[in-house]
Amino acid sequence: MILKDKVVLITGGTGSMGKTFVQRALSGQEGQPRKLIVLSRDEAKQHYMRVNYLNRKTTTDEVIYQNFKNLLEFRIGDVRNYSDIVSALKDVNIVINAAALKQVPTCEYFPEQAILTNCMGAQNIVRAISEHHSDVETVIGVSTDKACKPVNVMGMTKAIQERIFIGANILCPKTRFSCVRYGNVLASRGSVIPLFHEQIRAGGPVTITDPKMTRFLLSLEDAVDTVLSALRWSHPGE
Repeated sequence: MILKDKVVLITGGTGSMGKTFVQRALSGQEGQPRKLIVLSRDEAKQHYMRVNYLNRKTTTDEVIYQNFKNLLEFRIGDVRNYSDIVSALKDVNIVINAAALKQVPTCEYFPEQAILTNCMGAQNIVRAISEHHSDVETVIGVSTDKACKPVNVMGMTKAIQERIFIGANILCPKTRFSCVRYGNVLASRGSVIPLFHEQIRAGGPVTITDPKMTRFLLSLEDAVDTVLSALRWSHPGE
């Protein structure tokens, strides 16, 4: 019951993985948290996320609905903004850093923006914990397989993010920092799978960068399982 009585902050919490993590946490399967805080920049996505929890069709939905009313808090903010992070971390036990610029072409065209979100965002979390919130127990950084021997800006910035979090175990010895690497998450926003679906619906062609390319695929539920496994088992710096 790793979430029992914990205050959990999910940065980028309105994204595909963040929403799935929140859904799992609200179900109580991992213990009932004291509070779930979703931090993101997009008020519209937060609104639609709220509305989605008002639709109840099964007994499980009723449990989630009751927990949603009592446990879920939305905050408008940006990991790039240090003061936003300092405010959001008040009384937090666990941080899931899912905020990211993850579109490979976008990061190539706007590398400075990728650095601000993927690198400086991580640094802001570490700095805020070091200077104001040393009682944070665990930070899990959500990374990508593209951080291994990176050849594009997105992978490079994610590799740097990993180093920032891993090094933070020395700077903030009371907090455990670990990272998880994803491949292509099925049906997540902006992933290759929805792109392939649209291309097939339109009659093709399906765009393949290189026929020798290997992709590692996992579902959103598997992605959340990976984060929960890291919360449960990881050692500092893993």
